[in-house]
Amino acid sequence: MAAYATSADLIARCDPNLVAQLLGDDVDGAPAIADLEDNANLTALLADASGQVEAALLVGQRYTTAQLDALTGNSLGLLKRITCTVAMAQLFERRPGVHVQTAQAYLERADKHLEDLRAGKRIFNVAENVAKQTPTINGPTSYAAETRNLITERMGRHIPPTIDRQPTNRG
Repeated sequence: MAAYATSADLIARCDPNLVAQLLGDDVDGAPAIADLEDNANLTALLADASGQVEAALLVGQRYTTAQLDALTGNSLGLLKRITCTVAMAQLFERRPGVHVQTAQAYLERADKHLEDLRAGKRIFNVAENVAKQTPTINGPTSYAAETRNLITERMGRHIPPTIDRQPTNRG
């Protein structure tokens, strides 16, 4: 399965100079910005980040991998942004002690994104999942509660009326 974001997506969303600096493994220094799109380490990081995003979404049982692959438009952009944020947090882990405050900010943001996905606070535009997020109110309306002839209604001196025991905003 392909990663949810590509190297080009990461470069478009993050500082390419910083990415190149953090990826630099060899003695000659960081790879050139033009070489980032073909960098094996960056591709591996994006695959790992995609796995973390997928795990967060699957543990919440909100999406299938097919639904994630079929995302388009703004939802696809959000998925790429979250994947790139998680990948950048992992990229900072490769170089501990470098840009410590920025690394901490990316790590916190990535953790927040993943937790929001697990909890369902962030949803993608998948029709059946959007419908699941809309709460429904079941129960009697105010009129139905007033017109019932139950024993609790007839014993008004001893039991409060049903209308006082029900939410009043149901119609």
